[in-house]
Amino acid sequence: MTQANVGQKVKFTRHGFDITGEVTKILERSVIVSISEEDALLLDYGTNFTVVSHENYKVIENA
Repeated sequence: MTQANVGQKVKFTRHGFDITGEVTKILERSVIVSISEEDALLLDYGTNFTVVSHENYKVIENA
């Protein structure tokens, strides 16, 4: 598993939807990802940031 760096694009699945976002912060076991406002509305989130475990994303673009 490749751990993402800040600024990289990652892809993950949440509630059956494939979501792409940009890593904004790295934590010990997860990353904080900025997602689009459209995806935040689709997921019924009040913010466009979400936490994703290192095990649950794939790096799709380098910073």
